[in-house]
Formats: sequence, C-alpha cells, structure tokens
Amino acid sequence: MLTNKYSKTYFAITSNAKQRITEGYTELHHIIPQSMGGSNDKDNLVELTAREHFICHWLLIKMTEGKDRSKMLYALNGMKAENRYQQRYNTKITARVYATYRIEHAENHSNTMKGRPAKNKGRSMSEEQKQLLREKAKANHATGKVYSKESQEKRVAKILGQKRTDETKKLMSLASKGKPKGPMSEEQKQARSITMTGQKKTKSHATNVANAVLGNISINQDDVEKKVKKDVLQSYLDQGWQLGGKKRKLA
Repeated sequence: MLTNKYSKTYFAITSNAKQRITEGYTELHHIIPQSMGGSNDKDNLVELTAREHFICHWLLIKMTEGKDRSKMLYALNGMKAENRYQQRYNTKITARVYATYRIEHAENHSNTMKGRPAKNKGRSMSEEQKQLLREKAKANHATGKVYSKESQEKRVAKILGQKRTDETKKLMSLASKGKPKGPMSEEQKQARSITMTGQKKTKSHATNVANAVLGNISINQDDVEKKVKKDVLQSYLDQGWQLGGKKRKLA
C-alpha cells in the first residue's frame, strides 16, 4: 500500500470513525483489505457510513498499484450493488467516480479473465434445475412478465431517442468484445429450433403474423427475393428490382 496524500485522508477517515459512536445505517470496513492480508481482528475493522465506505474504497485505488490496484477496482465496482438488504447511496461522487473507474475495471476484468474457461463449461444441469427453469418460464408467460407486448413497447419507447455517452459506448464495446457477430450459425439455428419444438403458440400469434405480412408484395433481383410494403415499392423498382418472387428450380 502506497503512502501518499490519499493515504493520509484514508487513515484520517478510519481513525475518526474508530473514535465515535455512529447512529443509523453503517457498513463494516476492513482498514487493511482482506485481499491485501488484512485480518478480521477488531483493530482492523471500523463502522463507516455508506458515503465514507465508498470514499475509502475510492482512495484505496489511488493508494495501490499492480495486482493490489486490480483487486481494489473489483472492490469499488461492487460498491454499486443494491438489494433490499443494502441501503446504498446515490450521490454526485458516486456517479462521477464510478463512471471513471468502471471503464478501467472492465478492461482489467477482460484481461484477467482472458483465456480462462467458464466455470460451468461442460457441466450439465440436473433435471431438478431444468424443471425449475421450465416452471419459472411458464409462470412468466402466464403473467405476461416476459412476453407482454405493452412492456416491450414501453421499453422501446424509453430507449428511443436516448443518446449514449462515450463512456457507455466504450463499456458496450468491451462487453461485446470477442463475441461472434452476424447471422446465426447452423448450430445456433438448430439449438433454437429444438428449444421451440413443442411450444404452443399463443392465440394471438396467428393474427400477429397475418398483420405483419398483410399488404406485402414480393420482388426479386439477382436471385434474391424480399417482400416490401406498397408505399416503398416504387423506390425498389427504381433500383432495378422486379415484381414477383425469384424463379424456383424444378426438382
């Protein structure tokens, strides 16, 4: 752990917290992190407010280097975890600092995990796990939680028109790095086909399909066929497309 201007602030916060009685919500903090050899002894533990806890983990990044800094990046990334048991915070310092170090954490995590096999690779789910997933999927389908058209429309409306920041774009780029892009492979198509086999279509499925293709007109060009709506037909014809589907080969 480095000794610098940040370490002075860090130990001032933990020392002051040791000498007071704090009312309300607090979080237990290891003064010397466990990942850096810190113990669970009383002398190494201190009760901090949520804001102090975040600031201390932010300072720890500035007080470390190499592998220790990598560990502290993971720790700071975990500070945004929220659930019904944690009363986390939402302050300006969280938004500003978290955005900066989240990008560094993503790059660090990518380098750390590169070449490592997935923990669940080669492990098959038990029949009990499969049955639980089936029941959950059926329950979601019955309540419309997953397949609700209204919820999908609301989500799309919320996303449309939003501009992504440079930080968000970089995070999305890192998240998709190394993942295959483009059309599905034959293996993916086969896997999807097997997954959907035996699943009953909803009553509205046929109506949705009919409405989707209603008014479509077949056109072709260079042995390629597509269906378009009447209002855009002329623009395709101007580009050399012909009316009708492509010629089928005789068996």
